[in-house]
Amino acid sequence: MDWHARRPRASYDTAQGWWWTALIGATFVWMSNPVVFIPSFYLSLGEAMIWTKIVVVISLLWLRLPRVPWPWLLFLGLCLLSQLWTINDFHTDVSNTVYLQMTALAVIVAANCEPVVVCWGLALGGVSVAFLSLYAYALEVPGASNTPIGGAEIAGIGTNENILAYTLAVSLAATLALGVPRGAGALALWIGALCMQGAGVVAAASGTGYVSVLSIVVAAVLVSAWPRLRNARRRVVLLWTAAIGLVLVVGLLVTTVLLGKELSTFSGRAAFWRAAIESTFDRAPLIGSGWGAVWEHPWDPTPPNDVANDIYVRADYALPHGHNFFVDVLPELGVLGVTIALVMVAYAVREVRRRGLRTDESGRLVLLVLVALLVSGITEPMLTVPLGWWSLTLVVATARQRVVVEAADLEPTSGVGRRRSSRGRRAAIAVR
Repeated sequence: MDWHARRPRASYDTAQGWWWTALIGATFVWMSNPVVFIPSFYLSLGEAMIWTKIVVVISLLWLRLPRVPWPWLLFLGLCLLSQLWTINDFHTDVSNTVYLQMTALAVIVAANCEPVVVCWGLALGGVSVAFLSLYAYALEVPGASNTPIGGAEIAGIGTNENILAYTLAVSLAATLALGVPRGAGALALWIGALCMQGAGVVAAASGTGYVSVLSIVVAAVLVSAWPRLRNARRRVVLLWTAAIGLVLVVGLLVTTVLLGKELSTFSGRAAFWRAAIESTFDRAPLIGSGWGAVWEHPWDPTPPNDVANDIYVRADYALPHGHNFFVDVLPELGVLGVTIALVMVAYAVREVRRRGLRTDESGRLVLLVLVALLVSGITEPMLTVPLGWWSLTLVVATARQRVVVEAADLEPTSGVGRRRSSRGRRAAIAVR
């Protein structure tokens, strides 16, 4: 089954790369759920599916078969199994279809594009979202501004300043993953993309967005400085960073969930998280109440139900989703679903280590996009929101594809080399 791995992937300096870049940019806009212009995410997803099929047909002579990272298979498998115990059979079926389609869109691109093409495509997508948001505001399109309800002046094409901010944060992460391009033309495009994305973040005026962008920039600076550190110093920095991060996470959980103390930076969401956790552990702690059967997600709405109502009563207010990367998963897939989500994050971190940060865009891409999603995911459901699911799948599958391809390309065809190749292949399988 290695025949497809020998076909060249789309590079930024070929016509093939240009049309894949355009597809990635357009899909980024559709995944952002631009309800100002397209009133339903199902319609946006349909557009992405149609144009992906068109690009696949155009690329048939070069097409490579996609591979799905195994933690994603575990998560999607649990989603499908939840059809057996869901409280809403229809909406679980709809959600399963939606997330399978988004996964397919991501892994098809990952299999057929060089990491640099993925970076430029995500950068183009962010520029498009920023431009369309400012354009919609200028036209006074309903929803493009939240000033009538006390929100931001510019809410973006997703009708929410936080959505605009975290969408642009993902694009900014991919742009910085490119590093500083060589050549005047590429450098001008890169700087222009950063300026447009930055302008969109400033226009959104979202606290979550500012924290996310700051975290991405700090991570990008550390990535740039990392090769200059000596090995011993790297270990010390890594250990201290991990220790401080662990202490902060545990401290926040204890303070907000167990002790019930609110932190103003969470905008009062800690009470909602606590209610979701308590409700889940009282009802179905291990497997939850069914994928897509609880939350009233704007992109995949579920009608009122007993589980959501119980959370609202416990929290004393209602929100359409869990407002956290992991809490959003808990009522629908239980502790098992959250555990698999943690495995997905760990797998992404492993891909960063496998690919490295110095010479390969894919390692930097996974790291910076993961930072964007996890930081925004403190108060937003970034694993389950379409843009978050699609972009995380895309960048991880791109990095994974890179490892598999190199193993296939190094395989000799005869003699002693073939025996050595079999050992290399086993090593590549181990990496996967």
